[in-house]
Parts: sequence; C-alpha cells; structure tokens
Amino acid sequence: MVYALLFLFLPLIQPDSLKYIDSFGNFQEASSISTSREEFIFVSDVRNNQIYKFSETGEELASFGGSGFGVNELNIPVSIDASNGLDIFVCDFQNNRIQRYDIKLNYIATFSFNTYNLTSDNSHKIYYPYGVAFLNTSEIFVLADASAYKIAKLKSLDEVSLLFGSSDLGYERVLNPRKIIRGANLDVWLLDTEADAVLNFDNYGTFVKKVSNPEQNPFISIAYYKNNLYILNSKSLIIYDLKSNKFSKYYNYSFSDSKNIKDISVLKENTILILTGKEVHKYLINNLN
Repeated sequence: MVYALLFLFLPLIQPDSLKYIDSFGNFQEASSISTSREEFIFVSDVRNNQIYKFSETGEELASFGGSGFGVNELNIPVSIDASNGLDIFVCDFQNNRIQRYDIKLNYIATFSFNTYNLTSDNSHKIYYPYGVAFLNTSEIFVLADASAYKIAKLKSLDEVSLLFGSSDLGYERVLNPRKIIRGANLDVWLLDTEADAVLNFDNYGTFVKKVSNPEQNPFISIAYYKNNLYILNSKSLIIYDLKSNKFSKYYNYSFSDSKNIKDISVLKENTILILTGKEVHKYLINNLN
C-alpha cells in the first residue's frame, strides 16, 4: 500500500529533460555497459566477443577478447560489472562461466558452471549466466537463464554458496530478471521485465521490497549510484531515492531508436550513459539537486 501511494505522486514531480552531450563507439552488437572510478567505461559486444575500455571522454583505451573458450577468449559476453573499481566481471554466456579481469583487462580467474554442474543436484544446476553484480563482501551474484533458481551467489569465484529467486514463490517471486546491480547496504536490485518492477534482496537472498513501474512505458534497464536507483524506460529516466524510499526526480529524453536501447550506466552523479547496440550516448542530468 505504501508503494502504491508513492506512485500516485510521481506525475506531480515536475519533469526536466536530459541534455545530450555526445556519442562514441562503433559496436557490432553491444549488450552491457559499466563504469569504474568515474573515469573508465566498459562495454561488451556479443557479436565480436569483445570487451572495450574507454576514457570518460569516450576515447578507446583498450579492447580484449575474441571468439573461443580459452581464458583470454569469450563466447557471448552478455553482461559486465566494473563497479568495484578494481576488477571487471564478465558473464561469458555461451561458455557458461564467469570471468574476472583486472582494470587493465588482464585475466585473473574463472568460475565454470559446467564444472560446478558435474557434482550438483539437477535442481541446482546453473546454465547460461547473463547478469552479474559484485558486492564489497566479495560475494558475486549471477542471473542464470536455464535454471530452477534464477539467482546464484558465488563466494569469491570459489563456490556456489546460495541459490534463490524462483517463479514459484509469492509476492517476492522472480519471473524474468534481466539485470542485477549492487545496492547501498550489501544488497542487490534486479530488474524483472515480466513483472515490470525492480526487486530488492539482501545478500542472504531474502526478499526486501519491490518497486513497481508507475508509468505505462516498460522499464528497460537500471543502474545504481550513491543511494539512488536510475531507472530507464523508452521515454524517461526516473530516479528512485533509496534513503527516502520514493521517486525523487523525473527526466524526459528523446531517442529516435528506443527499441535498440540495451543498457544504462552512471558515469558521475549528473552524467548517464545510454547504450544501444551500436554506440554509447552520453547525457547530462539537469537540476539534479
């Protein structure tokens, strides 16, 4: 009931507009974007199996990958997370594994779900990871496609320590999660496109709350930055304040090819990045405070 009342006040928030700055990149089929230290931008391309590193101004600094199953190769790197400032975690979808690289894109470690599945029960097997979020506790949360449980928690890429997120549960059930991000208090938020909502779980896999879409345009992607959720749909950016537990800001934007939007990331508090299959588009947020 509390959240239902919050939604009623969203139209009363005076909308502002995002200011377009520039675009960069020349991808074949980009899928995921993540930022690090407010200075580096990482993008994964699932067509050519590459990870790209850019400066905050959009200058390409490095690239990594190539098709294959070796430690320095990728096979549909559908999701990345560089938010801890030290590492890049990659969901290597077709190879059924999580790859860890340092900030310079040097290989560090692998967690293979194929190896894990050899000794796990049928209900606990995990296939095709497509979302990853790293917590400061060294816990890694992974969305899995063909699994009885949609979310797996890894302990430092050493073992699966928890499985949760089932469509068989009640209010907290997980239907079709598409992105997972870390929150403010050792928790994770995941975008469920079928429920058109963002779900919150603590690091023990316990459901905390649900933020439903107050608009008609479906949620496309989510990002986190300094106690705020940045929620993107095809027409607007909505900021949800995690301290006050309410929608606080609302921004319109114009995008000619909204169906091609893949992801969103926050570079700085007033700068967001919208990823399409071909480019990164940088926008300035006016009157944020």
